[in-house]
Amino acid sequence: MTETIELRNKPELKIILNTHEFEVIDASEPKNNGTYSYAEIKSVKLNTEKTDWFISTTSYIVGFFTGNGNGGNYKNKANLTIQLTKQIVKIWLVDTDFKKVKEISELIKNKSSYIKTL
Repeated sequence: MTETIELRNKPELKIILNTHEFEVIDASEPKNNGTYSYAEIKSVKLNTEKTDWFISTTSYIVGFFTGNGNGGNYKNKANLTIQLTKQIVKIWLVDTDFKKVKEISELIKNKSSYIKTL
């Protein structure tokens, strides 16, 4: 059974879930494109967008001392990181439905666990 989930239209981001593998189609990061086996998955981690306090604080301090006041809040972008036995696939989640991504990450984890128990 195949299920295709479209996370973003432009640039295209799709994940196709098959019985024993999943496929990533990522127009913004072509190096992520490919077919990956559930059996090769070590971990799946969904990272939300967070403020990088170290960089933000540093930028305010530098802005204060240089007098240009260019300090600002810097955020680490949301991403889905899938660690496989031979590589890491990091999918940036800009302009995506985070609820859908959360569901997909759970589906991939569950299928991976199921395949490994067979």
